[in-house]
Amino acid sequence: MKNLRISKILAIVLITVLGLFVLTACSYDVQLFGDVDFEKSPFKHITNGGKGGEEPYNISAITGATLTVEGPAIKNSVPLSTKELENQNEGLVRGFYKDKAGKAVYEGLDVYYLLNNMSEGDNGIILTDTAYKVIFKNDNRETIAELTIEDIKKAHNEKQPVIIAYGVANKDQSLVAPFVFSGANKGEHTIGYVKELNNEDGCLKLVYNYTKYGKNKQYKKFDNCAYIYVVEESAPGFKHSKTSGEAYANPNIANYVISISGKSIGYELNFTVEELEALVEYDKKGNIKEGGLGYREHYSLANNTYWYVNEYEGLDLYKLLRYVGMPSAEEFGEDAKDTYVTFYAADGFTSAEKFNIETLASPENFGFYQKNSADFDDGTYVSTNADLVDTGYPILLAYGVNSYPYTIKPSDPGYISGISNNGGPMRVIFGKAEYGHANGSNQIQYLSDIAIGPKYAYSTHAYTPVKEQKDLADNELKVIVNNVDGSVLINENYTVADIEDVLYGEDVSSNQIKAAKIKGVYEAKKGKGYKSDVYEGINLEYFLQEIIGIPGTNGTVVFSDGKNKLEIELTDLFTGGFNAEKGISDQKAMIAFAKNGSPLVPDEKSKGYVDKIILNPLIESNPATYEVDNSGGPLAIIIPSTSLKKSDAKSVMNVTSITVNVEPDQYAHLEGEAAKLASNTIKFYGEGVNAAKTYKVSDIEGMQKMAETLDFDILTKKGMSKERYRGIGIYDLLLDVGLRYNAHEVIVHSSDGSKQTFPLGDLRGDEKGKALLAFGQGDVKKAIKIGAPLNKNTGGPLKLVVPQKDKNDLNGQRCIKDVVAVEVTAIEIKSWAHLGRDVYAEFLDYEFELVVKNDKQEVKKTIKLKDLEAMTDLVERTNYSVLEIGTCEGINLWGLIMHYAADVPGIKDPVSVTAYASDNYSKDYLSIFGMDALKNGVVDGDGNRKPIIICYAINGYPLVEKEDHEGYTGLVKNAYGPLRFITETNQGAAIKYAKKVVVTVKGSDEIKLK
Repeated sequence: MKNLRISKILAIVLITVLGLFVLTACSYDVQLFGDVDFEKSPFKHITNGGKGGEEPYNISAITGATLTVEGPAIKNSVPLSTKELENQNEGLVRGFYKDKAGKAVYEGLDVYYLLNNMSEGDNGIILTDTAYKVIFKNDNRETIAELTIEDIKKAHNEKQPVIIAYGVANKDQSLVAPFVFSGANKGEHTIGYVKELNNEDGCLKLVYNYTKYGKNKQYKKFDNCAYIYVVEESAPGFKHSKTSGEAYANPNIANYVISISGKSIGYELNFTVEELEALVEYDKKGNIKEGGLGYREHYSLANNTYWYVNEYEGLDLYKLLRYVGMPSAEEFGEDAKDTYVTFYAADGFTSAEKFNIETLASPENFGFYQKNSADFDDGTYVSTNADLVDTGYPILLAYGVNSYPYTIKPSDPGYISGISNNGGPMRVIFGKAEYGHANGSNQIQYLSDIAIGPKYAYSTHAYTPVKEQKDLADNELKVIVNNVDGSVLINENYTVADIEDVLYGEDVSSNQIKAAKIKGVYEAKKGKGYKSDVYEGINLEYFLQEIIGIPGTNGTVVFSDGKNKLEIELTDLFTGGFNAEKGISDQKAMIAFAKNGSPLVPDEKSKGYVDKIILNPLIESNPATYEVDNSGGPLAIIIPSTSLKKSDAKSVMNVTSITVNVEPDQYAHLEGEAAKLASNTIKFYGEGVNAAKTYKVSDIEGMQKMAETLDFDILTKKGMSKERYRGIGIYDLLLDVGLRYNAHEVIVHSSDGSKQTFPLGDLRGDEKGKALLAFGQGDVKKAIKIGAPLNKNTGGPLKLVVPQKDKNDLNGQRCIKDVVAVEVTAIEIKSWAHLGRDVYAEFLDYEFELVVKNDKQEVKKTIKLKDLEAMTDLVERTNYSVLEIGTCEGINLWGLIMHYAADVPGIKDPVSVTAYASDNYSKDYLSIFGMDALKNGVVDGDGNRKPIIICYAINGYPLVEKEDHEGYTGLVKNAYGPLRFITETNQGAAIKYAKKVVVTVKGSDEIKLK
């Protein structure tokens, strides 16, 4: 036995020595060719192998195929088509390379050049400072090789470049061919295949000297490459935990609420992201514990244009729903086929994908498919069993992708364009139900609600099926508004149901819900301390200003439960607050009707009180109960803490009355000598506004809902002073007047004839402050409501006050006294239209329809694309965050409707305004956004108005129909046209392939279109 053991050891040593010898013997140097004419190279597809024409190589299925540069260490994910890559003559190389198939000549793009010298423009390839390694992936996103940035740089410097090759030749280059895709089945080949060169498994390949660079022992045969994935040296992990870093552990994300409800469980539960992630546990090696709710795996996904693979971690949705009380598929019986789980996004969008319980219960319904190289996305490929790699992929409530947690918006810290980890903090991910399933297109982003079976508003008194809670829907809240002179302006009673219908009533627009609804983790006094729970209700500022209609923001408000009172200044009430216990910021005061998913009842002894809900944990460490404790209602006032340092939140439980005592605005020109200035005027005019508009000072002061009292640091040559002013943001006023898409500069005129010019962007406002058209001034040391109107001696009656750009900015020199006019200039912008560009000329006769109908007739107006683009008065150009689409140019939708249908009876109060795609997919914009947004634009996350447009160009490029069109560029992704509807904030309403808009009006009068 011992001799045998020694023999084995000697054999291992001999093999090792031989292996080292072989490795040493196989090492080689790449030989590069000089003075190559790359422009007409026969290696390229775009030259059709040097033969000109199209087939077999210069075809859209190949030249439109993309190499995507992405990853957490890339600032912007950039897809480069084969055509774009081959048109890039700089950075191309040709040389001898070897793999296990032998030595050959390859031509392609130096990866070092790709990563370091193609950074021009907003969509250039730009590495982050933390870029460490490149992972090369094939067309199925499988890793084929990994090289550090230093490896790639070293290979480049040593004239052994790592290349993305597009063609191959024999040693003497007598036989040359671009790469083609492999055949559908073993032994089959696609057109353009050359046996002697074995030029399949393309159309791009990773080619490099693997004997010298990297540690990719498995990479011995050059493989197709479709993705260059650039990563950091270490990743933060999937969860939004403290160890993942400040950007992902943000309390506002950790406490984001996901609601689960539906008829099949009979109640609503609200979980924070932090609570859901805590249900997933790891073992000592960092793997997810078996038997629990967690799951981590690579999923194969596809959208309408490309396939991809990502690794996701989250909760097995079926197990999670069983945990919260859903019956099993077996318990559902036959109803499992007819009971569906539906998903809702925070913007009100309902997912197109929903799953019945039977499907949800069986991960075997979802698979991992590989895209077949014979599939050219033309709809002709028929899948075989060979395309299915595996099954058993559960529907996943994911909180992270590729070891990075999700953010909510692209503007959030922690968002990485290279992996597109926004759309969270949780998404619903699922495998492919079949080969052609576009599961990537239907991921549910910005998830906020999951409904099991029919969705009921269990959190409301008005719509809950629980009788004891429903009986409280008729309880009344008395609202009194007392005027300055002591007279009563408003004396109304609102039922609990009335208040809940602000959010849940019929025909409530998504914009109203967005503005009014609050559902979040708030702290409230409990005993001697504070306790955080999920409250749902209405923004108090919205309720008082938009529903009640109080005339201003000056005064006090008194909340009472019939015994106790809480009095607070309106200005303090409307100031954002905090949950100091949880570290949450940007909270608004609310009038709450629900707590932890259940309607509020008076106390623990009340009928309808719920102490807790029993859960079904799979492992012992998961909580066995869900706390409700819905006492304190049916309505409660919840006011957040004033700072993060200490909890001082206020609340009035079981509130029964609200009394608002309006006070005069001490800053306004209302009495005495100051009143004489109230009739002074200010004019807004210029080519940058829709129409000239003149306001009196009293008009400006009457805009109390827009009025703000702000403190400024004013620096002059004499020194720094802290000054307080009250007025209207000048940019807000400009929006009220109506800015043109090409508005450029703002010239502010004083009564003495002097003027100053500001870039429009400087007046918009940011975290440093906003420019204010002030009508009054106060003392920073006194209460905020104490002030006086500006007079001639103090720069009034209207004064422009601007914040500092930095600590050395002499902003006092840019503050303008006695402003009498504001002129907005316009810049001449070249149109991004299809007209005048030969490559896009084929779309000029594309027809768009405007249809107006009523009870009696339907009238259609057909407008060609070239005529739409010629309507320059209706052109809008602005940046949209929806779908991360960028800057869009197009025709104002409501402007188009009014251009042709302004004289149609009832057009200004339509029943519906429905946008259609060419496949008849449609959305009613009136019901989604409301009339105000249709006319004036949708309010984005920063409070700016973004018009609803019929878009014909993105980021300077006219829209084309498909990605294989010669006018398409992956840098801006200008497909899905030639027209698209663009709507800010609502992903489901931004419709591709726009075809028509149908406006329905009341009545039966004759319809005549211009």
